[in-house]
Amino acid sequence: MAERRLVRTKTSAAVVDYVLEQLFTGQLRSGDRIDHDQLGEALGVSRLPVREALVMLERDGIVTTQYHRGVFVEPFDAESILDDFEILGLLSGVAVRRLAEERDPETVATLQGLLDELRATRSADKGRIYELVSQIMVTEHRAGGSRRLRAQLRSQAGFLPHAFTFIQRSHAATVKAHTQVLEAVRAGDGDAAARHRLEDLRDAGRSVVRELRRRDVIGR
Repeated sequence: MAERRLVRTKTSAAVVDYVLEQLFTGQLRSGDRIDHDQLGEALGVSRLPVREALVMLERDGIVTTQYHRGVFVEPFDAESILDDFEILGLLSGVAVRRLAEERDPETVATLQGLLDELRATRSADKGRIYELVSQIMVTEHRAGGSRRLRAQLRSQAGFLPHAFTFIQRSHAATVKAHTQVLEAVRAGDGDAAARHRLEDLRDAGRSVVRELRRRDVIGR
């Protein structure tokens, strides 16, 4: 691992990001052992944030600790990736269903503004597209999610910044997916809002799997 200095305020979260990046680029593989000291040296951090990060990753099913043997990467394969997107879609669906039931005018207006900006963004500007998609979903989750649901969504969505770069679909398809959710929310149709969100994230998961297979990061 090449040495890399972290700039994020929460160092343990940055270590988590680094490990996820290693997974999505194929530098870490299922079954690989993660050495605390090597990871700390690579990032220029102490053992404490490394330990905290590995606890977070184990909680999320990314790694597992084997007594007297160390920390190992859990299976990173098509099935687990699709499950991640499925779970996120179901949880997010709960939030948008509740949002549709309440139809708060201020939240709907905020979402419409973000959607309009997303629609106007150039398809080549992937970074801005991700920022807007994230803002749309965070707005929906804050407005429609309970404290417990929001915590689960934050935990489940940790992999999204890394997975997003592997989603191969048109900008128009992304805009359409979020438009369908917002239209269902505006119409007060919670079931349709939840269904559209789940379908969107299932499609995103399949796209990520196809691209990771193409790059030989995961098996076929």
